[in-house]
Amino acid sequence: MDVSVLINIGAVIVSILALVTSALLARNQFKAQRHGNHVGPLVELLKEFRSLEFHRNYAFIRNELPKLSSDLGISGLDEEVQRKIYDIGYFFQLYSILAHLDVIDREFIRSLLRRRYVEAWAALEPFVRKERELQGLPGSSILNILEHFAVDLRDHPPTDMQVVLRR
Repeated sequence: MDVSVLINIGAVIVSILALVTSALLARNQFKAQRHGNHVGPLVELLKEFRSLEFHRNYAFIRNELPKLSSDLGISGLDEEVQRKIYDIGYFFQLYSILAHLDVIDREFIRSLLRRRYVEAWAALEPFVRKERELQGLPGSSILNILEHFAVDLRDHPPTDMQVVLRR
C-alpha cells in the first residue's frame, strides 16, 4: 500500500474521531444547558412551597372549596375565594406550561406534585367549567393547560421519585 493512501486513511480516521468527539461534547453541553434551565423555576417553586400563605390557600382549595356552590362559577364567589382560586390554579398552570415547553422536567414535576395537581383540579373543576359556561368561553379557556396536565396525571400512574432522581 502506498504511503499517501495510508496518510489519507489516517486523515479520514482523525476527521471521523473529531466529528464524533464534537457531537458528544455538543450533546453533553445541550444536556447541561437544559438542566441549568430547570434551576430557576425550581427555586421559585420551592420558595412558593415554603410560603405559609400558599399552603393555607391550597388547603382551602382542597378542603373548603368543594363545600361551596359552583352555580355562579368563580366570579360568583367572594373576592378572597377568587384570589385563592387564581393563586393556586395559575401557580399549577405555570408549572404545567413550563413542563409542556420542556423548560423543566415533566417527570420531575409529575412525581413531585402529582397528588397536589389531581386534588387541586378536582376541587377547581366545577367552578372553572361553570365560569367558562357563564362567560361563553370555549373549553380551552381558563386554566385549560392545568386541566389537561392534571387529567393526564390522574389517568397515569405516578412516576417513582427514586427513578427520576437517578437520572
